[in-house]
Amino acid sequence: MVEAALRVLAGQGLESFSVAKVAAEAGTTKATVYSRYPNRMALIGAALAHLRVEDLPEPVGDVRRELIQLLDHMAAQYERIGGMSIVGSCLAAEQRMPELLDTIRDSTFRPRRQTFIDALTRGQQAGQIRDGIDLEQVVSGLIGAYYGDRLAGLDAGGPGWAERVVDLNLIGIAHPSYLHGQSS
Repeated sequence: MVEAALRVLAGQGLESFSVAKVAAEAGTTKATVYSRYPNRMALIGAALAHLRVEDLPEPVGDVRRELIQLLDHMAAQYERIGGMSIVGSCLAAEQRMPELLDTIRDSTFRPRRQTFIDALTRGQQAGQIRDGIDLEQVVSGLIGAYYGDRLAGLDAGGPGWAERVVDLNLIGIAHPSYLHGQSS
């Protein structure tokens, strides 16, 4: 049922979201939905909480490859679930319903950011990333590139996109010896 709720939320937005539409999408009745969720907001909250960062690629010991895999994974998940529409709906409703954005932050945004922090930390420990780098800002640059490119109508997540984003970021944060090894 939460998958159906996510499809309705992504396809029609928060303002048009209804229990009746979710029931129709799930192939069930409104009574069945209400037997599990007492109201529309409970269903929306459950759907947003259901969003998880899953099936992550395993660490491979190379920060560039790991960051590319993580960006590709993120872009694929956003495309699969209509992530930009869901985020847009939550942002548009932030003043009226801040708990929705809090829910999606806790279910996906913060855990996803942590996967990038972990990859960058492993890169620092391996001598691939310079010490003293603000890893949170690097993650904002990496993830933010997806949002910015999507909003600009560019091919975010397309072939070679993650490589270009990661390589541009590595110029500013990698140890020179790591960059030299990447170009040879």
